[in-house]
Amino acid sequence: MNINKVILAMLCCAAINPAMAQSENLSDGRSGRVEFQSVNVPSMWEFARKNTSNTKLQTVWGDLLMPKKAEGKVPALVIMHGSAGVEPWAYDLWAAKLNPAGVAVFVVDSYKPRGVSETNTNQLGDQVTMPSQSADALNALRVLATHPKIDSNRIYVIGMSRGGNPAFYSAWPMYQAAVNTNGAKFAGHIPMYPGMCNIRYRADHAEKATAPIFFALPDREREDYQDVAICQRYAKELADAGNTVTTKEYKGAYHAWDGGGRRFRYEQAHSAKPCDLELQMTTVAGGGLGKNARDLKKSQELKTYDEWHAAVRGCMAHVRAAVGGDAAQSDAVVADVLKFMGVQ
Repeated sequence: MNINKVILAMLCCAAINPAMAQSENLSDGRSGRVEFQSVNVPSMWEFARKNTSNTKLQTVWGDLLMPKKAEGKVPALVIMHGSAGVEPWAYDLWAAKLNPAGVAVFVVDSYKPRGVSETNTNQLGDQVTMPSQSADALNALRVLATHPKIDSNRIYVIGMSRGGNPAFYSAWPMYQAAVNTNGAKFAGHIPMYPGMCNIRYRADHAEKATAPIFFALPDREREDYQDVAICQRYAKELADAGNTVTTKEYKGAYHAWDGGGRRFRYEQAHSAKPCDLELQMTTVAGGGLGKNARDLKKSQELKTYDEWHAAVRGCMAHVRAAVGGDAAQSDAVVADVLKFMGVQ
């Protein structure tokens, strides 16, 4: 008998609650590589509706770097990587800057544990889905909250590029409900040059984000992956609806401007920038596609899953995308993140 299948069958239509392995309990105060249980989720709909019948348990890991000199419990930042996987600047910039400021950093790897190296050329989620990464972020929160030196009420999440999806979607009760975090919630959410603005699985029809959201955006004239103006429009809509949402456009900065001194182009980057799609998701089993699914650029209503998927695939494109580091703006965004976290 496959015990994982039995567990998942029992969990159908309830919160995903992987068994708490002994290695996941950080009550011993350790740091370094931490393995924890998450799940592979096929679609945003199944995730929102807590339908776990098609999910599979998945072990992932993260690297926990603790401040060397800190008194009492410290805040923490969960880092969710982008399409290229975990990159050096998660350690060389973020941990190097935040640890001395008294902040713990947990760098989650959603790709290597699943046998995936990158998704730059295929963003459609066939290898690692967006809800799987969102589940990883929420399960990382669950695990970090057990650490005796981390303040469980001050755990934040930042996501770069594709990692902006879990950083953003984990702010909403609709998606939080799919993972049992034992009551822990992120204290704030930071989508950074995010990959979730042009195709929006909205959860704000009847609920509010549970913590502030800060969009850290590149220069709209230099961003090839997403439409910065659409991100800002979306953020304003959410703020106007009563959510605590702010944005900052870092002038002169390219996509991945926190990536050290390098500057180059991806020749076949898969981008959603041509898109302007959105729908209001629903948690109702059998509720269909959702509410008000539409292609705004074409002024076209989308009524079925097939129409939605065709629209997504049809509007995405492979582009020659500029990527580049910017030391001054890297320092600026680190300072802004620390301020957002209430550290400086």
